Amino acid sequence: MRSEREILEFIRQALREKDEARRVEQLRVLEETEQKKIFFQAAHAVLRHVILPGMTRLHNISVQTGLRAAIGDTGDFYLADQVDPALVAKYAMPLPKTAPDLPLCVSFKAVFPHGFAIYYTDVDKSQADAKGTVEEVPLEDVTPEMVENCLLRVLRNHLHEM
Repeated sequence: MRSEREILEFIRQALREKDEARRVEQLRVLEETEQKKIFFQAAHAVLRHVILPGMTRLHNISVQTGLRAAIGDTGDFYLADQVDPALVAKYAMPLPKTAPDLPLCVSFKAVFPHGFAIYYTDVDKSQADAKGTVEEVPLEDVTPEMVENCLLRVLRNHLHEM
């Protein structure tokens, strides 16, 4: 049978271990929060300086030919009080009168810590409704040429569906 002293020491040790585990978890959460903050600031910069200019350029060209492209941007980026930041930009062509076979919208969504998820859907659909695979691209690999290729795919689909 254990002595009272041994039982008290057992309880103290368990409490110390619990406090240490809590402290380690708090440090992990703080570190992850800081990493998310840096990631989403970088993702916001990529969105503003690479993705949205490409969308705006193709939108302006489309307007010249009478096509009505739409650009949607959540405009959100990581803030300390945001639990689940949403950083998404969409480029969509209008839906035809009949249900489209091909996706008419491409979305670029920041996904911590990977980069941007790029997926094709119909207008006003979410990533869960993606037509085809969702491609994840690191932030540094998002280039104007890649963005333009994605947008041209949507434009090509729209012209095919007309």
